[in-house]
Amino acid sequence: MSSEERTHLLAGESSTDDFSSRHSQEHRTLTWEFDEAVCKVGFGRYQFILWSFLALVSLSGGFNNMAMVFEGGNGGQICVMPQNRTSHDNSSLITYSADTCEYTKTTTNLANMSSHSQNFSCSHWIYNREVYNSTIVTEWDLTCNKEYLVDLASTIYMLGFFVGCIFLGDVADRFGRRLMLLLSVLLSLGAGVGAAFSPVYAVFAILRFFVGVGVAGTRNSGYILTAEYGRPQDRATLGLILDMTYSCAYILTGLIFYLDPNWRHFQFYIGVFHIFYLTYFFFMPESPRWQLSKGKEKEALKYFRTSAKVNGKHLPPAVTIVLPKQPPQSHSTLDLVRTPNMRKIGLLMALLWFIVSLVYFGMSYNVSNLEGSIYVNNAILGAVELVAYGLCIFVVKFGRRPAIFTMFTIALAAMFAIIFAQGSYWAVIILAMIGKFIIAPCFSYIYIATIELYPTQTRTLALGTGSSLARVGGAVAPFIPSTVRYWDKLPYIIFSSVSLIGAIDALFLPETKNRPLPDSIERAEQVNIVKFHLPCDCSGPINVDPPLNEET
Repeated sequence: MSSEERTHLLAGESSTDDFSSRHSQEHRTLTWEFDEAVCKVGFGRYQFILWSFLALVSLSGGFNNMAMVFEGGNGGQICVMPQNRTSHDNSSLITYSADTCEYTKTTTNLANMSSHSQNFSCSHWIYNREVYNSTIVTEWDLTCNKEYLVDLASTIYMLGFFVGCIFLGDVADRFGRRLMLLLSVLLSLGAGVGAAFSPVYAVFAILRFFVGVGVAGTRNSGYILTAEYGRPQDRATLGLILDMTYSCAYILTGLIFYLDPNWRHFQFYIGVFHIFYLTYFFFMPESPRWQLSKGKEKEALKYFRTSAKVNGKHLPPAVTIVLPKQPPQSHSTLDLVRTPNMRKIGLLMALLWFIVSLVYFGMSYNVSNLEGSIYVNNAILGAVELVAYGLCIFVVKFGRRPAIFTMFTIALAAMFAIIFAQGSYWAVIILAMIGKFIIAPCFSYIYIATIELYPTQTRTLALGTGSSLARVGGAVAPFIPSTVRYWDKLPYIIFSSVSLIGAIDALFLPETKNRPLPDSIERAEQVNIVKFHLPCDCSGPINVDPPLNEET
């Protein structure tokens, strides 16, 4: 055999060996952990499409959270009273007291100049409709001794949000995120449209309660699915993008009511809007992380195969995707406080949720106390919030704990400064803008930290519980701006005091930046070490796995 023939033969054998090696590697069973699979094939065009639709879910929360600012607006009113009358024998003088909402009729006998007075409660009103054409105040005379019913409607909505976070959070952890989204949208749609046709205040308040339940599930499902589709290093940015959409709804709420200042029309618009979300159920995949936690490996693998195809990446045919091994776990609220560190985190997060909601919604509802046009002020505060979310995409890269601490500290300073700026329109507006600029992304950071602190089996339950505690703060918030009638500085003293508590609380949080999501209670307990940190301490988590990088 010639040397040339031997060379060709060896080359052919080498080529066969290479093919066999590649063929063997292609069919060898591989095992990838979940975050590894996300980085290799589960990040790309497909996820951006899903995230774009999930970002729109936040519109529901923005519209409904701010609805009562306009639906319950009051541009002022005057009492319809009898006219002063003078006859040959008597004269009557009518005087009105705005403090008691009563008018006094004093009748004087002209013959002997004796007089007597009677007090009457005002039962008929003429409303100033220059700002609000039709609201629940003008339709059901919710003024004077009924004025509290406007704030009560906001509180009832927040209580509905509270119930929705608890109930639907458990549904999501047991039966899936998609089912929670479907049930939430159906409830928001039915109750939202129904509220627009409410014959009396009681029916309106009850239906707004169920709107709150639905909006809670809709918003939380958007956050959870977004986080569980993404890589560890992308979760904070994605959460802030969802909140930027919320701020867009914040601005649009005032614009829609300005163009059509009728509360029934507005309520119908924001209710029927949920029909759009029903289409999600036909193309939005279930969370693959949740599927794996329930032993549905085939369904989760189907998601990754679709991702690989759309993203133009290669997924080996014989691959197994797993979560870190974990013992069987129950799924109840007690799981959130079952271990020592998780109990501490539960207390810290409960207080943070309550405080940030109290300050955020209190400042949002306080827009009616600011001088100038409520539509302009609302648009300014919403735009400030939108810009804040965009800028804080960069701030959050320094860590969750320092971001939360910094936000509360600046909010404290801004609210405290307003106490001394009363009487200066622009000073108050600018300080209020700073407060909103700061506290809005703080809400997002707490959402993100909650998602990253808790394991897959209880993540939605934890977010639901935290959100429900926030609604307790939100339920109290509508009454804080009303304290201005007792002392014009009182709302800002309350806001600054609770912001101080929030800043101190944040210093005890574990850092979760770039950390893989924990998939068991044991893992969460191991990495979530609660201890005091100095404000300048931006160090990351200790004894945790390094963040995964996308395979190029």
